[in-house]
Amino acid sequence: MRNAVILLLAAFSAVARAAIIKTGGIELPTYTDPCKRNDKDFSGCLKKTLQYLIPKFSKEGIPQLNITSLDPFYLNEYLMHFESTQIEGKCLFKDVYDHGLGSIKIVDVRSVVEDPEQLELEVDFYMPKVISNGKFKGEGRIGQMPIMGKGVFNVTCYDVTGSWMLKGNAVEVDGQRYMRIKDVGMKLDIGDMKIYATNMINGSPELSQMALTFANQFWRVIFQIVMPYAEEGFEKITRPILNQVFLEVPYDQLFPPSRK
Repeated sequence: MRNAVILLLAAFSAVARAAIIKTGGIELPTYTDPCKRNDKDFSGCLKKTLQYLIPKFSKEGIPQLNITSLDPFYLNEYLMHFESTQIEGKCLFKDVYDHGLGSIKIVDVRSVVEDPEQLELEVDFYMPKVISNGKFKGEGRIGQMPIMGKGVFNVTCYDVTGSWMLKGNAVEVDGQRYMRIKDVGMKLDIGDMKIYATNMINGSPELSQMALTFANQFWRVIFQIVMPYAEEGFEKITRPILNQVFLEVPYDQLFPPSRK
């Protein structure tokens, strides 16, 4: 689900550049007027802006910013480690395609932006269905069952709800105020999940089917165990990307104050 937030990052990138005609000599389209941070309905404005931009980006991308289509979203590889009393191991995912991210709905936006020295944003989102497929190679155990195999997988998640949070503090660079993002977080919940995978246990179709049946029966337990590790990895990957946006555009251009 981390990839859903790439859509939000792309949207914030466009919001950041909305008031800029040229950046590094590149003509950029003006998608929308930036939301004024002192307006009473700033959160409502940002909600509408993100909802307008996300479907556009999911299909078209932004060639001027080297952002390609995001639905499907392609991930070359991702390594995940996890450890608990019920499940432990590591798994490498490769050539992963996520479908359905373009259907994301912005449910709510909460913000603290009036103070030019700090920033807090929370974005609630919903996706009816997200399908991920690709290749995997993993080793570890589920319960007492050892897992060591590689194959292909397909995971379908239904009724995905989540909240994306960020906090930042102002920094001054060359006389301009920018916002440095210091904390990023994400919380997710899923209504249902269907898992398919081949060769979860090398050379044993019968044991592989048993492991797959177990994973589908107890997917929510596995999801709750794995999520803290996924959230930690999400923060490490996402914070530098966010700062590429927030440290490039002065805060008064990103979210300008209202004119008196």
